[in-house]
Amino acid sequence: MAFIDFTDSEKVNVQKIDNQHQSMLKIINRIHARITQSKSYDCLKEFSDLLREVENHFETEERYMKENRFPGYYSHKLEHDRFFNQMVNIFEKMNSGSFSITEDQLNSFKRWFYNHLELSDKKCGAFLNSIGIT
Repeated sequence: MAFIDFTDSEKVNVQKIDNQHQSMLKIINRIHARITQSKSYDCLKEFSDLLREVENHFETEERYMKENRFPGYYSHKLEHDRFFNQMVNIFEKMNSGSFSITEDQLNSFKRWFYNHLELSDKKCGAFLNSIGIT
């Protein structure tokens, strides 16, 4: 069983965004599987991959929102900025050897993903769908 499932209820119905969400969740699921198998597993490479995926995804969403004048752009972007800055901080600590990802940290990512999806991404997706973007 996956740590985070991506089902139809998680879709925002914009194919590129949904594909990126799935890609990010696959990496998180891979990290989760590895750290539950070995508490001392060094997941720096996977976390680096996740960081790149998240950055690319946020850039995609923000471009869609700006180009199509999504009314919630600024607050949505602020959520992205806060989360991405937290991830960069974690990566830097991991890279220096002073931090390891734990299941609690992954649970925090999971909560953020579902909250952000429900409160922000689905509104953005509905807006984009309403102007013909799928």
